[in-house]
Amino acid sequence: MVLASADISPRLERKSDARSVFLTLFLLTILMPFAFTLAGLRLSPNRVYLLLAIVPCVIAVVQGRITLIDVLFMLHGLWIVLALLVMHGLARLPFAGITAVELVGGYFVGRALVRSEQDYRRVLRFILISLIVLLPFVVVETLSGRQLILEAGRLFSDTPVRAHSAYGRIGLERAYGVFHHPILYGLYCATLLANAVYLMRSRITLTWMTIALALGMTFMSLSSAPLLACGMQIGLLLWWWLMRGRWVLLIILSVLAYGALDLASNRTPITIMIDTVTFNSGTGWVRIAIFKYGWAAALDNPVFGIGFNDWPKPSWLTRSVDNFWLLTAMRYGMPGAGLLIAAFLFHLLLIGRAKLSGAVDWARITYVITLISIGFTLITVHIWETLSVFVMFYIGAGAWMYQQPPQNPDAQVPSERPMRAPVRYTRFAPE
Repeated sequence: MVLASADISPRLERKSDARSVFLTLFLLTILMPFAFTLAGLRLSPNRVYLLLAIVPCVIAVVQGRITLIDVLFMLHGLWIVLALLVMHGLARLPFAGITAVELVGGYFVGRALVRSEQDYRRVLRFILISLIVLLPFVVVETLSGRQLILEAGRLFSDTPVRAHSAYGRIGLERAYGVFHHPILYGLYCATLLANAVYLMRSRITLTWMTIALALGMTFMSLSSAPLLACGMQIGLLLWWWLMRGRWVLLIILSVLAYGALDLASNRTPITIMIDTVTFNSGTGWVRIAIFKYGWAAALDNPVFGIGFNDWPKPSWLTRSVDNFWLLTAMRYGMPGAGLLIAAFLFHLLLIGRAKLSGAVDWARITYVITLISIGFTLITVHIWETLSVFVMFYIGAGAWMYQQPPQNPDAQVPSERPMRAPVRYTRFAPE
């Protein structure tokens, strides 16, 4: 038995090292805003990576313990291709294929390359290091409007430019970082906030410094949606700290508060939130109009959606749809959106039911808090390009929490530093 274990251990280490290399390479492509056009298709480093990795990653997942969430994502990708072919014909088959690969591939990369707590910590460390590296460039951009990284990229490739909609606010410029819009940049930064509690654990000073970094970097996007995600994470972390969970109670209280506010005011709670939380309440009212007409378009085309065609709306309303879940239903029909939403909810359910303890339980709590805040925020914004891939990747990167064997509650959970146990006061002497 000892010899067998000795033979297996090096192979496992080699597999872990290989995953680490491919994982780091994938995350680097998320931060590469460069692109070129080949045979009519716009290709970025991230798209090229996904085209090469999608088949090996799907095979790796299928050969392991396949889950309902994996099946739902596969069906979601197939339905995207089918819906786009129905709406745009066989001439757009390459475009339909690359769209499905981009939206589904990120999930399977996360599933295949993040298989343990160690892998997951690599992801969080990468996000932390990337924010530290981007910090001086983002500060310069916020103060002067100069996009140093993007300007350098324009010398040899197609890179994002400052759009008219991303105007400055409160005397500052909205930061893009290396993304296509300040909202996308802000949401990427926001993913580190709650996870800082797990990543730094008992190192209180470093925890607060990491939270401050994530919050400050998110603020420089000057976007309401990423800051809303940060606010939700802070609120959920406080609830966890004060109430030690009791998430069912939180859901009940939230529903009661919503109902009471709805009855006490002549405005809905959503419109109140739009009026008080957003930087510009005018853009919030536009979002309400978008939902009204966008939902009507989705109901008129419930099976295959409208693809990338225009949708009926007043002339004064913008063409963009600031709601990721709604736009998915509009483009690919109710089945396309339903498969993705079902995968999201079942994923959270399986993580919540997993028997975890110690440091892994910390990872589970901060991961769920982050994912819920992102999912809620996507009601108010759309995500595209590498940030949409990153969000799908982040969903897949949490599947290891219910894929690993059940833990022994009495076993000691290894961690880089021992976690500080809560102080228990008692009038009895220890046994």
